[in-house]
Amino acid sequence: MNDARFGLLAEYAAILIYSLKLCSILHHRMRNFGGEVDIVVRRGGGLIGFIEVKARSSELDDRFVSIHQRKRITRAAEIFLKNNPKYQQFNVRFDLVVIRPYKLPMIIKNAW
Repeated sequence: MNDARFGLLAEYAAILIYSLKLCSILHHRMRNFGGEVDIVVRRGGGLIGFIEVKARSSELDDRFVSIHQRKRITRAAEIFLKNNPKYQQFNVRFDLVVIRPYKLPMIIKNAW
Protein backbone atom coordinates (compact mmCIF):
# COMPACT_ATOMS: atom_id res chain seq x y z
CA MET A 1 0.00 0.00 0.00
CA ASN A 2 1.42 3.39 -0.90
CA ASP A 3 2.00 6.13 1.67
CA ALA A 4 -0.79 8.43 0.43
CA ARG A 5 -3.37 5.65 0.60
CA PHE A 6 -2.18 4.55 4.05
CA GLY A 7 -2.37 8.19 5.20
CA LEU A 8 -5.94 8.54 3.97
CA LEU A 9 -6.96 5.28 5.66
CA ALA A 10 -5.35 6.54 8.88
CA GLU A 11 -7.45 9.72 8.67
CA TYR A 12 -10.64 7.68 8.24
CA ALA A 13 -9.65 5.52 11.21
CA ALA A 14 -9.20 8.69 13.30
CA ILE A 15 -12.59 9.97 12.15
CA LEU A 16 -14.14 6.70 13.32
CA ILE A 17 -12.35 6.95 16.70
CA TYR A 18 -13.58 10.50 17.33
CA SER A 19 -17.09 9.64 16.14
CA LEU A 20 -17.18 6.81 18.68
CA LYS A 21 -16.13 9.37 21.31
CA LEU A 22 -19.35 11.25 20.44
CA CYS A 23 -17.60 14.05 18.61
CA SER A 24 -19.16 15.79 15.64
CA ILE A 25 -16.85 15.85 12.65
CA LEU A 26 -16.91 19.42 11.36
CA HIS A 27 -14.26 19.08 8.66
CA HIS A 28 -11.99 16.53 7.07
CA ARG A 29 -8.90 18.02 5.42
CA MET A 30 -9.89 21.58 6.26
CA ARG A 31 -7.78 24.04 4.30
CA ASN A 32 -7.41 27.78 4.42
CA PHE A 33 -4.62 30.20 3.58
CA GLY A 34 -3.01 29.50 6.96
CA GLY A 35 -2.57 25.78 6.34
CA GLU A 36 -4.39 22.48 6.61
CA VAL A 37 -5.87 20.54 9.51
CA ASP A 38 -6.60 16.86 8.99
CA ILE A 39 -9.76 16.75 11.11
CA VAL A 40 -11.78 19.36 13.01
CA VAL A 41 -14.16 18.02 15.66
CA ARG A 42 -16.64 19.47 18.13
CA ARG A 43 -17.55 17.77 21.36
CA GLY A 44 -20.61 18.96 23.18
CA GLY A 45 -21.04 22.68 23.45
CA GLY A 46 -17.60 23.56 24.63
CA LEU A 47 -14.68 21.85 22.87
CA ILE A 48 -13.20 22.24 19.41
CA GLY A 49 -10.45 19.80 18.51
CA PHE A 50 -7.94 20.19 15.72
CA ILE A 51 -6.57 16.73 14.98
CA GLU A 52 -3.32 15.93 13.18
CA VAL A 53 -3.12 12.35 11.93
CA LYS A 54 0.19 10.62 11.24
CA ALA A 55 0.46 7.22 9.59
CA ARG A 56 3.69 5.44 10.43
CA SER A 57 4.83 2.14 9.02
CA SER A 58 7.58 1.65 11.60
CA GLU A 59 8.64 2.60 15.12
CA LEU A 60 11.83 4.26 13.90
CA ASP A 61 10.42 7.73 13.28
CA ASP A 62 9.52 9.45 16.55
CA ARG A 63 9.42 12.98 15.11
CA PHE A 64 5.68 13.11 14.60
CA VAL A 65 4.96 16.83 14.19
CA SER A 66 7.66 19.41 13.54
CA ILE A 67 7.57 22.90 15.00
CA HIS A 68 6.86 24.24 11.50
CA GLN A 69 3.88 21.88 11.14
CA ARG A 70 2.56 22.89 14.57
CA LYS A 71 2.72 26.56 13.62
CA ARG A 72 0.95 25.90 10.31
CA ILE A 73 -1.82 23.88 11.98
CA THR A 74 -2.21 26.48 14.75
CA ARG A 75 -2.44 29.27 12.15
CA ALA A 76 -5.10 27.36 10.22
CA ALA A 77 -7.03 26.78 13.48
CA GLU A 78 -6.87 30.49 14.37
CA ILE A 79 -8.24 31.43 10.95
CA PHE A 80 -10.99 28.82 11.29
CA LEU A 81 -12.02 30.25 14.67
CA LYS A 82 -11.92 33.82 13.36
CA ASN A 83 -14.19 32.84 10.46
CA ASN A 84 -16.56 30.86 12.71
CA PRO A 85 -17.41 33.17 15.62
CA LYS A 86 -19.85 30.64 17.12
CA TYR A 87 -16.81 28.57 18.17
CA GLN A 88 -14.65 31.39 19.54
CA GLN A 89 -15.69 30.78 23.15
CA PHE A 90 -15.04 27.05 22.92
CA ASN A 91 -12.03 25.42 24.54
CA VAL A 92 -9.47 24.53 21.89
CA ARG A 93 -7.37 21.39 21.85
CA PHE A 94 -4.74 20.09 19.43
CA ASP A 95 -4.57 16.30 19.35
CA LEU A 96 -2.20 13.98 17.55
CA VAL A 97 -3.31 10.54 16.36
CA VAL A 98 -0.61 8.10 15.26
CA ILE A 99 -1.78 5.09 13.27
CA ARG A 100 0.61 2.13 12.83
CA PRO A 101 -0.07 -1.21 11.17
CA TYR A 102 -1.11 -3.99 13.53
CA LYS A 103 -1.05 -1.73 16.61
CA LEU A 104 -3.66 0.21 18.52
CA PRO A 105 -3.86 3.87 17.56
CA MET A 106 -1.89 6.24 19.77
CA ILE A 107 -3.90 9.33 20.72
CA ILE A 108 -2.05 12.22 22.30
CA LYS A 109 -4.50 14.78 23.68
CA ASN A 110 -3.27 18.37 23.95
CA ALA A 111 -0.19 17.45 21.91
CA TRP A 112 0.82 21.12 21.83
